[in-house]
Amino acid sequence: MAAFNPNMIVSAAKSAEFAGEANQDRTAKAILLDGIKRQLDFYANPTKEGRRWFVRGQKEVCITLRIGNKPLKLNSEETKVVVPAEHFEAAMKHYAGEVEKGTFDAQLKEAEKAMGVRKDKLRKTRAEKKSAQPK
Repeated sequence: MAAFNPNMIVSAAKSAEFAGEANQDRTAKAILLDGIKRQLDFYANPTKEGRRWFVRGQKEVCITLRIGNKPLKLNSEETKVVVPAEHFEAAMKHYAGEVEKGTFDAQLKEAEKAMGVRKDKLRKTRAEKKSAQPK
Protein backbone atom coordinates (compact mmCIF):
# COMPACT_ATOMS: atom_id res chain seq x y z
CA MET A 1 0.00 0.00 0.00
CA ALA A 2 1.29 3.43 -0.93
CA ALA A 3 1.79 6.08 1.74
CA PHE A 4 -0.95 8.68 2.11
CA ASN A 5 -0.58 11.81 0.03
CA PRO A 6 -2.99 14.78 0.43
CA ASN A 7 -3.32 14.85 -3.37
CA MET A 8 -5.30 11.61 -3.02
CA ILE A 9 -8.22 13.61 -1.62
CA VAL A 10 -10.59 14.45 -4.48
CA SER A 11 -14.15 15.64 -4.81
CA ALA A 12 -16.78 12.91 -4.53
CA ALA A 13 -18.18 14.18 -7.85
CA LYS A 14 -14.93 13.06 -9.53
CA SER A 15 -15.01 9.61 -7.95
CA ALA A 16 -16.00 6.65 -10.11
CA GLU A 17 -17.71 5.01 -7.12
CA PHE A 18 -19.44 7.97 -5.50
CA ALA A 19 -20.13 10.43 -8.33
CA GLY A 20 -23.88 9.76 -8.30
CA GLU A 21 -24.15 10.37 -4.56
CA ALA A 22 -22.38 13.73 -4.56
CA ASN A 23 -25.01 15.70 -6.48
CA GLN A 24 -26.64 18.20 -4.14
CA ASP A 25 -29.14 19.37 -6.75
CA ARG A 26 -31.05 16.14 -7.29
CA THR A 27 -34.36 16.37 -9.08
CA ALA A 28 -37.66 15.67 -7.38
CA LYS A 29 -38.04 12.65 -9.66
CA ALA A 30 -34.72 11.18 -8.48
CA ILE A 31 -35.61 11.87 -4.84
CA LEU A 32 -39.00 10.17 -5.26
CA LEU A 33 -37.49 7.12 -6.98
CA ASP A 34 -34.91 6.80 -4.17
CA GLY A 35 -37.75 7.10 -1.66
CA ILE A 36 -39.67 4.27 -3.33
CA LYS A 37 -36.56 2.05 -3.16
CA ARG A 38 -36.17 2.95 0.51
CA GLN A 39 -39.82 2.03 1.20
CA LEU A 40 -39.34 -1.36 -0.44
CA ASP A 41 -36.35 -1.89 1.84
CA PHE A 42 -38.37 -0.82 4.91
CA TYR A 43 -41.14 -3.24 3.94
CA ALA A 44 -38.67 -6.11 3.58
CA ASN A 45 -36.91 -5.15 6.86
CA PRO A 46 -39.62 -4.04 9.33
CA THR A 47 -37.12 -3.33 12.14
CA LYS A 48 -35.20 -0.74 10.09
CA GLU A 49 -35.49 2.85 11.32
CA GLY A 50 -37.02 5.50 9.07
CA ARG A 51 -40.21 7.20 8.02
CA ARG A 52 -42.61 4.93 6.24
CA TRP A 53 -44.95 5.87 3.42
CA PHE A 54 -47.11 2.84 4.14
CA VAL A 55 -49.22 1.38 6.93
CA ARG A 56 -49.59 -2.38 7.22
CA GLY A 57 -53.03 -3.75 7.93
CA GLN A 58 -53.92 -7.41 8.41
CA LYS A 59 -54.54 -8.09 4.72
CA GLU A 60 -53.89 -4.76 3.03
CA VAL A 61 -51.30 -2.01 2.96
CA CYS A 62 -52.12 1.70 2.71
CA ILE A 63 -49.60 3.54 0.50
CA THR A 64 -48.71 7.22 0.18
CA LEU A 65 -45.92 8.60 -2.03
CA ARG A 66 -44.26 11.72 -0.65
CA ILE A 67 -41.94 14.42 -1.95
CA GLY A 68 -40.80 17.33 0.17
CA ASN A 69 -42.85 15.94 3.06
CA LYS A 70 -46.06 16.35 1.03
CA PRO A 71 -48.13 13.49 -0.37
CA LEU A 72 -48.58 13.12 -4.12
CA LYS A 73 -52.04 12.71 -5.62
CA LEU A 74 -52.06 9.11 -6.84
CA ASN A 75 -55.61 8.72 -8.21
CA SER A 76 -57.02 12.11 -9.26
CA GLU A 77 -57.37 13.71 -5.78
CA GLU A 78 -56.50 10.69 -3.62
CA THR A 79 -53.19 10.75 -1.77
CA LYS A 80 -53.65 7.30 -0.20
CA VAL A 81 -54.30 4.01 -1.94
CA VAL A 82 -54.71 0.49 -0.59
CA VAL A 83 -53.26 -2.68 -2.08
CA PRO A 84 -53.37 -6.33 -0.90
CA ALA A 85 -50.30 -6.95 1.30
CA GLU A 86 -48.88 -9.62 -1.00
CA HIS A 87 -48.83 -7.10 -3.88
CA PHE A 88 -47.14 -4.21 -2.07
CA GLU A 89 -43.80 -4.61 -3.86
CA ALA A 90 -45.49 -4.86 -7.27
CA ALA A 91 -47.54 -1.74 -6.54
CA MET A 92 -44.46 0.25 -5.50
CA LYS A 93 -42.59 -0.91 -8.62
CA HIS A 94 -45.63 0.11 -10.67
CA TYR A 95 -45.49 3.60 -9.17
CA ALA A 96 -41.73 3.77 -9.81
CA GLY A 97 -42.47 2.99 -13.46
CA GLU A 98 -45.18 5.66 -13.54
CA VAL A 99 -42.72 8.20 -12.11
CA GLU A 100 -40.16 7.30 -14.76
CA LYS A 101 -42.81 7.58 -17.52
CA GLY A 102 -43.67 11.09 -16.36
CA THR A 103 -47.16 10.51 -14.95
CA PHE A 104 -46.38 12.68 -11.90
CA ASP A 105 -44.25 15.31 -13.67
CA ALA A 106 -46.67 18.19 -13.01
CA GLN A 107 -46.72 17.47 -9.27
CA LEU A 108 -42.95 16.94 -9.21
CA LYS A 109 -42.42 20.28 -10.96
CA GLU A 110 -44.43 22.00 -8.21
CA ALA A 111 -42.41 20.12 -5.58
CA GLU A 112 -39.15 21.27 -7.19
CA LYS A 113 -40.35 24.88 -7.05
CA ALA A 114 -41.13 24.50 -3.35
CA MET A 115 -37.75 22.83 -2.76
CA GLY A 116 -36.02 25.73 -4.54
CA VAL A 117 -37.84 28.30 -2.39
CA ARG A 118 -36.84 26.38 0.75
CA LYS A 119 -33.18 26.14 -0.36
CA ASP A 120 -33.07 29.87 -1.10
CA LYS A 121 -34.59 30.68 2.28
CA LEU A 122 -32.06 28.45 4.08
CA ARG A 123 -29.15 29.99 2.15
CA LYS A 124 -30.35 33.48 3.03
CA THR A 125 -30.79 32.59 6.71
CA ARG A 126 -27.32 31.01 6.87
CA ALA A 127 -25.74 34.03 5.18
CA GLU A 128 -27.48 36.41 7.60
CA LYS A 129 -26.34 34.39 10.62
CA LYS A 130 -22.80 34.20 9.29
CA SER A 131 -22.61 37.95 8.65
CA ALA A 132 -24.07 38.69 12.10
CA GLN A 133 -21.33 36.73 13.88
CA PRO A 134 -18.62 38.87 15.47
CA LYS A 135 -15.24 38.57 13.83
